Amino acid sequence: VVDMSRLPVLSRALDSRHGTRGTSIANHRRPGVVVEEVLAAVSPSEQGMGCLAGCLSRNRRRRVYRGETKRVVIVGGGFAAVHMCEELAKQPHDIKITMICPNDHLDIAWASPRAIARPETANRNVIPFHKIFERSKHAASMVTHVHDTVAWVTETYVETAMSCEKYEYDVLVIGTGATYAEGSEAKRLKSNHTSISGKDRVKELRELAHRVASAKGVMVVGAGPTGIELAAELGAAYPRVPIKLVTNKYEIGAGMPKPVKAALQHAFASRPNVSIVAGERGSILDAKRLGCDVAFMCAGMEPNTSFLGAGPLKASLDERGFVKTGPSGVVFGFPSVFALGDCAKTYDGDGAMEMMSERYRREHDTEKFARRVCAGNVLAALAGEALVDKAPAQERKWWHAVPRFSESATGTGDGYVYPGAVISLSPTESVGYVRGSVARGWFMAARKRKDLWRMRLSKKLTGHDGPHYT
Repeated sequence: VVDMSRLPVLSRALDSRHGTRGTSIANHRRPGVVVEEVLAAVSPSEQGMGCLAGCLSRNRRRRVYRGETKRVVIVGGGFAAVHMCEELAKQPHDIKITMICPNDHLDIAWASPRAIARPETANRNVIPFHKIFERSKHAASMVTHVHDTVAWVTETYVETAMSCEKYEYDVLVIGTGATYAEGSEAKRLKSNHTSISGKDRVKELRELAHRVASAKGVMVVGAGPTGIELAAELGAAYPRVPIKLVTNKYEIGAGMPKPVKAALQHAFASRPNVSIVAGERGSILDAKRLGCDVAFMCAGMEPNTSFLGAGPLKASLDERGFVKTGPSGVVFGFPSVFALGDCAKTYDGDGAMEMMSERYRREHDTEKFARRVCAGNVLAALAGEALVDKAPAQERKWWHAVPRFSESATGTGDGYVYPGAVISLSPTESVGYVRGSVARGWFMAARKRKDLWRMRLSKKLTGHDGPHYT
């Protein structure tokens, strides 16, 4: 049993060791105060209490930033940005978080094909921000949501477009994501600034579903996971509407295991209204030639980083507008700026480039990278500590990729074994493979196809499985 009368002694010992005053034992969960340092600061008789060491060990894993109040500005309200903001708000850090996003909701973009095919479920695609932050214990005192867009970014502050307010920051996080190119309905697969409220977003998806249902034909360009899911979902939901899936490959499922490729080809063969146009790159101009009046260009993403093009952070953009970051998420040349999500590209020490979304597939998932890596690095940057570039080994799951090593004696890596793909074709059909296992992939796909994990995500973030809008 710990002698509670000795806690002030522990506090004074730590204060003298770290140069702080007036702190309590609850404030020992600060960067740099690890178990060994705490125990070294007290007398040997005070080190023998196992319950105190166990308590401090847990605090070591969940350190709380203590010190001068710092300012963290998050630009964007996508999946990665919201998860990182929610993670920071779980602990009583001495930081103030400002999230700048014109929308009032989190849009589950990967479920947009299902929402268009089954418009009665579109309200499950939207989760209100206020319900997410209500569940975070300290969000009320730490997080401020600014309904605005960003017009200007410098190395010290962010200026909004409509209110022209300036928000100074100690750490800036850019998580604005990416969208498909203008000129096609694929732009509306992700929530943009035209759907400010959750109700508007639900209405937008249902209007798009109505347009597809009454179309003469629908062209989908791109046979990646999004294009395949969209064409399959629409083909099953609207059997009287001709669907044209255009791909520059010569078959569907190129590069996937043979059983998965065969399952995809069988699924499309069972949809007589879906035809494959192979060997063509496809453009918006091909829609009229193919007899289609609705087009989805699901190939090539454009980052939402135009607000960086006129300021000093323009130097951090590549030729396509993606933010260049290191493995830890820090933007090159700007140590107090992080970028995550589809708006960023990761460059290693040798100059090799990788889309951050591909890195998620290889090392993490999006949620783990935002919560465990970026959120931890933000706190480390505020405390002046070293940053990390991957989640701890104990937090890696079986679906994360692993390095593939050669047979040589050196055992050098020659690539990665990717976790695979889980593709939902309709509420009753799905295919997939995970870590080379088709059976395991089909099991995961069977779980995904029912609701695309929308209810599960809503339950996790808000405590309620939704829907949150009618």
